[in-house]
Amino acid sequence: MWFIPCDRPTFVPRRPSRAMADIDPETFEAEKYREYFPQLQSAYKRAFNRLNEDYDSQLVHAIDQQILNESEPILEEDGGFTLELPENPLDRLEGVVVSDDRAAEVLDVYVNEIESQLQSVFGVGNPDEPKA
Repeated sequence: MWFIPCDRPTFVPRRPSRAMADIDPETFEAEKYREYFPQLQSAYKRAFNRLNEDYDSQLVHAIDQQILNESEPILEEDGGFTLELPENPLDRLEGVVVSDDRAAEVLDVYVNEIESQLQSVFGVGNPDEPKA
């Protein structure tokens, strides 16, 4: 068997198991942890890694483990994503010394990044378009 080196990376586009255009919010809600769990994990991990580069890692980890662990990604009628947080999310933060304003700021950035990553991973909406 011969091996022929290639100096160009091979691009293999990722293909979702089911086109998001074919799915409605109710179906997504019912199947998100059964059919789309790997994509959800990928979006959350990409957002975590991006924030971990720019913000205090202890705060990012605390938000991830104490707030976002109970968040719910919601597919909207317009094809975009929003993230539903647990009630009083900042009251859940423990073990990290940070002002309420700073925690709220980083949480807001983190939520926006997850929503953007969800849109990117699932190929819906415009991931660069800011949320209102």
